[in-house]
Amino acid sequence: MKFALNWLLFTAESSGALMILWNGVPIHQRLLMGHTAQQANPRIFVLGAVAVILIQSAYWIRLRCFPPLRFKRQLVLGHAIQFLGRLSFVFIGGMFSVVFFTRFESLEFSIWKVLFLLVVLFSLFCYTLDLDRLAKAFSEAVAEPAQGALRS
Repeated sequence: MKFALNWLLFTAESSGALMILWNGVPIHQRLLMGHTAQQANPRIFVLGAVAVILIQSAYWIRLRCFPPLRFKRQLVLGHAIQFLGRLSFVFIGGMFSVVFFTRFESLEFSIWKVLFLLVVLFSLFCYTLDLDRLAKAFSEAVAEPAQGALRS
């Protein structure tokens, strides 16, 4: 039961990250092209808030209530998961750079929009950390003590 709940929470976390990326990539592209006058649809903020709630609640419950997962060693799968984590982190860095370094003067900001963006980026960072933990679970072999070996 705990194993299924753990995967259900990871699925919720992944759904939240997918919602952010699905809606955030077009916004990122518009900002890169210099289209800063167009305001985001309020629906985007609602979806972002739902995604943040999904990611943060699932992340912290998994981190505090479940032990780290252990799997049979599968290096290719572990590397593929770690690659996905790095890709999502590239989006975080790119969005931060575009908003705060490239287009900051041309965007209309309010303090709550800046905080909202930082919370969204922090949520994706937490998801990236979770992907790294999952990748390590697949990459690191579960050590079986050798016969006659000393235990530390």
